[in-house]
Amino acid sequence: MPIVGCEPSCLGTLTDEYLSLLGAGSAAAAVAASVQPLAALLTSAIDDGDLVLSEDSPLRGHTIAFHPHCHERAGGGPGAHLELLRRIPGVSVRELDAGCCGMAGSFGFEAEHYDISLQIGELRLFPAVRALERPSVIAASGTSCRQQIRHGTGRVARHPVSLVRSALAP
Repeated sequence: MPIVGCEPSCLGTLTDEYLSLLGAGSAAAAVAASVQPLAALLTSAIDDGDLVLSEDSPLRGHTIAFHPHCHERAGGGPGAHLELLRRIPGVSVRELDAGCCGMAGSFGFEAEHYDISLQIGELRLFPAVRALERPSVIAASGTSCRQQIRHGTGRVARHPVSLVRSALAP
């Protein structure tokens, strides 16, 4: 049964904790071996010709500035999302070196932590986003990161998969 997970924390649980989920044995190893991030799955589909992106995408000529979720950075890096974004024809992609967004999962959603979470975002992420030349497109893999960027800068960040969807060939 295929399992698709968008959040890196879900994939980490499946790959790192599969033995406690399923017990030891070949079935557990088979599940762990078949789990891959959605970004890697889509990149393979593009490379294999099963998913075709338009050469006339509305993103052509734009720079995509990608902010990875902290868990993604800690779990091996944002390579899968960066590779997926680089498959979009006519765009340039760069990773924002902007630290943590400050949301830290549910931490920034709690009223007593909201101001602190914005202060953390103001350390590096918000200034980096404000410094982006337009027409830059902001991509962020974390739901909390996207919300924090909107709250702290007024700019909209999109999930990398959403950007790929907008570039699909008709």
